[in-house]
Amino acid sequence: MVQELDEGLPLEKVKDFSLEELLGMAIKAEIGARKFYESLAERLDIQALKEKIEWLADEEGKHEALLRNLYESMFPGKEVVFPGEHIGPELQPVARELHGAEDIIELIRWAMRAEEIAANFYAEIENIVEAEDKKRLMRYLSDMEKGHYYTLKAEYELLLDWSMYSQMMNLGP
Repeated sequence: MVQELDEGLPLEKVKDFSLEELLGMAIKAEIGARKFYESLAERLDIQALKEKIEWLADEEGKHEALLRNLYESMFPGKEVVFPGEHIGPELQPVARELHGAEDIIELIRWAMRAEEIAANFYAEIENIVEAEDKKRLMRYLSDMEKGHYYTLKAEYELLLDWSMYSQMMNLGP
């Protein structure tokens, strides 16, 4: 089976890395999350869920852009360095075919875990950066990731009762 989640280092390790390395990790994680959501959306037949997952992919792309801008402002002219290590789970693109609700539930659960860790990761970086605008950006990203977690949690709850989800999907126009 293809593994779509790499657990990474525990959040406590944040203090072992420079801000430049942490921003590189964050950008890499946003790219991975976007690719994960894009690949998951391609494999979904449930239109309402597919649209939410595509929206999440778009959101992760926006976060990547914000982080790249922050990196450029803090380290002008430097290429982003993507450390080999990463803190917390990192999502990989979904490479397998999905066989019903159980596969989707498993992937949504992984995505929820990754969003939760990302929210905590940005909160930790907020404690490291000194400028108020950078603190606000990290708080914003943390809050956005929490929102993604709750978006996924709502879908997860529906997926646990697959029959209810199936009925909802058949109620369309």
